[in-house]
Amino acid sequence: MKYTRDYENSLHFSPHFQQYAESLVRELTERHRLHGKTIVEIGCGKGEFLKMICRFGGNRGIGFDPGCEGSEPAERGEDLTFISDVYSERYAGYKADLLCCRQVLEHVASPLEFLAMVRRALGHSGHATLFFEVPNVLFILRDLSIWDIIYEHFSYFSLSSLARLFVSCGFTVGRLFNSYEDQFLCVEASNRKPRSPSVCGDRRDYKDVFLGVTSFPEKYRRKTETWRTLIDNIGKAGQRAVVWGAGSKGITFLNTFNHDSRIDYVVDINPQKHGRYIAGTGQQVVSPDFLRTYRPDMIIVMNSIYRREIQQHTEGLGLRPEFHFA
Repeated sequence: MKYTRDYENSLHFSPHFQQYAESLVRELTERHRLHGKTIVEIGCGKGEFLKMICRFGGNRGIGFDPGCEGSEPAERGEDLTFISDVYSERYAGYKADLLCCRQVLEHVASPLEFLAMVRRALGHSGHATLFFEVPNVLFILRDLSIWDIIYEHFSYFSLSSLARLFVSCGFTVGRLFNSYEDQFLCVEASNRKPRSPSVCGDRRDYKDVFLGVTSFPEKYRRKTETWRTLIDNIGKAGQRAVVWGAGSKGITFLNTFNHDSRIDYVVDINPQKHGRYIAGTGQQVVSPDFLRTYRPDMIIVMNSIYRREIQQHTEGLGLRPEFHFA
């Protein structure tokens, strides 16, 4: 399968996610004094985050992503360059004050080789700060976010394993933290020589990961059985149910229960997905306004972090469905 500019995975249509991105921009800008600096983003997607951090601090932005619009015109006053390619040492000439990479590292087949390449590329461009964001494996194991286990992810990280990866590639780790209600992990690092010992994470999460992995098969079985029963009952009762969220979680959920579930539609606020269909199971993706006439009895929400946003949306449509959170 090819990853091209036709691939649509933006989360920025969600006000809740937009607030998170804006708070992250403010924190990074203030913490690292990013005013009039150069920001390089690896895996920039359509460039929403890069545009945001450049506007906020008056920065220059360079985004790398095979799925971005390489010739996308910048708005007035913006200094942005989008390169439709994967980042490699051939782009070592692009100096960065901040190099950010969000929700990409877990998609890389060999993260060690990838980070070592980034380290070599930055070696030609002076000192730089790095900011990486990845899914949190302990959230997946602890909260049974099993729909986040997808074939596109090669790796899952805890704070300790993420820190160890960066240190082993010669970076100095300055800060490790959870974000987005523990769903994400973030690391700030640099290619400077450390003045003090580099942060290497808390080794206690090794035990948490071990316990989470060993108990996971049985917990997975119980959770999928519960959902299978619920979906069967929806069909038997002749109720109308929809899934809210046409991203990887929704696709994984529906393909896990690939039978006559009577779930015909998936709701998503991203207009680029409307009128498309779920890979594997074929449900049509519709806008929230579609529910005004469809009037589902039940909405299955794929990410509870959007609970309030979705409930407010349905209330505005005059709906009072039953909610279940996957």
